[in-house]
Amino acid sequence: MKKGSLRGWKDVFTFTVAQTVKSKSYRVTLLIMLAIILVSMPLMNIFLFQDAQTGPDVSSIEKVYVYNMTMYRNLDMAEELPAGYDHIVFENGTEGMDVVQARICEEETSSVLLYLMEDETYCYIQFLRAPEGDVSLLELQQLGQYVENAYSKAKIAALGVTDAQMEFLKTSVVASAGVVDTESTVVLEDTSISDSEYWFVYGVLFVVLMISVMASSQVATAIVQEKSSRVIEYLLTSIRPLALIVGKVLAMLVTVMLQLVVLLIGGFVSTKIGEAVSGTGTNAITQFLTPDILANLNLGNIILGLLTAGAGLILYATLAGLCGATASRLEEAGDSLMLFTMTSLVGAYIGMGAAGSLMGIGDNAFVTFALIFPLSSAFLLPGALLVGKADALIAVIAIAVLLISVVLMFLFVAKVYETLILHTGNRIKMKEVFAMLKTTKKGKEAAGDE
Repeated sequence: MKKGSLRGWKDVFTFTVAQTVKSKSYRVTLLIMLAIILVSMPLMNIFLFQDAQTGPDVSSIEKVYVYNMTMYRNLDMAEELPAGYDHIVFENGTEGMDVVQARICEEETSSVLLYLMEDETYCYIQFLRAPEGDVSLLELQQLGQYVENAYSKAKIAALGVTDAQMEFLKTSVVASAGVVDTESTVVLEDTSISDSEYWFVYGVLFVVLMISVMASSQVATAIVQEKSSRVIEYLLTSIRPLALIVGKVLAMLVTVMLQLVVLLIGGFVSTKIGEAVSGTGTNAITQFLTPDILANLNLGNIILGLLTAGAGLILYATLAGLCGATASRLEEAGDSLMLFTMTSLVGAYIGMGAAGSLMGIGDNAFVTFALIFPLSSAFLLPGALLVGKADALIAVIAIAVLLISVVLMFLFVAKVYETLILHTGNRIKMKEVFAMLKTTKKGKEAAGDE
């Protein structure tokens, strides 16, 4: 790489950032996404927590007709009811169920029918209410929990199990594998991740993928626009192709990261609003941050994760720049990004497969490959680092491989620029690109021999 090949990239970077931030589409898109985030967290808190944690102060249910077909006839359900539900009368059904159902629908709309049945594997607890009435589904769900408690207590009492024995039966059983070292110390070898850690890794993977798609599509679009307007021809009179692509890629990544920072601030504000609206003091996000995840969130892992994601974003954005260089008109931009789309999906699917494998069996050769392979490491490694399932050595190797891939991709895209810059016809396929590069190389070699 010649030193002069990068001359002017800062000018391209500054100009592109300024023009992108000033554009109307950029600002409108940011405002729309910010509005969605500000509204989303309060709504999620209302639907997920407020109704789920707090029922009505006084239930509108007045009577429950009980049809108990289980072997436990003496279910003391009234004893389980809290304040607000203790006024409910439980009456054993002596009439046909169809008669009671008709009465509930026509006359006693504040009454419900409870049907209990059991077989060898399940106990069925079913409530029926009037289609028109004051009884809500939430009240029935809450009452169902109390009935379930009464049934469980009756079953335990019938079996003669004491409270101490029951607590012992509830004790968790944890299996692990390990080896004994030379000092007779047991070293555990369980390297798998929990369900919550898997979904955390998956969430990080999805966020990185979305940022990559946003930034890369903007890179490709900007290149196609400049090429179709022939502005790029003027730029290349004073700026080398490598400097142009480096400036464009970094500028678009910065503008997307600016959007992300604003959205993160909006998400924080939205979370606080959601907590205030629901009155629960909690939010949907914290439900997924288990103590196991929080224990591994340290500065070193965060820095390595950001470096990996950043290098991966640059790699994919440069690939998108290559795709954009093959098109001459904006209407061809979508088709030109096919290679980028397929490559991104391959990397994301490898990362998701490795995350599933990590949850199922722990560390293995496939997981190690996915953590180092440049197409998947950008998506998988940040999340794996944050949950403590990727060591620093793997991260350093992965980042080194990514940086080498980025340099090679920059050099290749610069050559494509020089070859395709004057092309204004139909979109060129990658097979044709390689053929043109080969022809150009032979022509330069022949000129050098002369």
